[in-house]
Amino acid sequence: MSGWLAGKRVRAEGNSDVILRALERAGATLVAGGDCEIWVHVASPPPTRLAHDLTHAEWRASLDAGLDRRFLGAKDFAAACRARGEGGAVLFVGAPEQALGVDQAAAAGALGNLTKTLGVEWARDGIRVNSILTREDGPTLGNLAAYLVSDYAAYVTGAVMGIGLDD
Repeated sequence: MSGWLAGKRVRAEGNSDVILRALERAGATLVAGGDCEIWVHVASPPPTRLAHDLTHAEWRASLDAGLDRRFLGAKDFAAACRARGEGGAVLFVGAPEQALGVDQAAAAGALGNLTKTLGVEWARDGIRVNSILTREDGPTLGNLAAYLVSDYAAYVTGAVMGIGLDD
């Protein structure tokens, strides 16, 4: 996996040490801001709440964190890629909808559709968009993330992938 991402700059929002280490092992440089070719968004799962216990404010906060912020961040990243006249890769990482309650199910389901739609719409600009939905935090997650943002996955866009916990 060494060198897959040599010369690529990655901006990551959220935290996943296993993903960040895998990106660095693949040769990527992590940046806090400025121009980058890869944008990764890792959503930390909120506490699970049963549907009948959710307030409207909690529902909106889950959709904001699980969908709205991701869309707006990806939109800004894509605009910067277009302004440079270059493509790029977007990767969303989060838990599968079944794992965390109705609010997270709604956000993850919508994220799957957003990934597929942006993957098709932005392909003409050379911007790939993919998602990994998992609760796994092992080496398979890091390796899959590095692969999906690398040039080896140049024709993979709009994919929503999962990883089981038997890694």
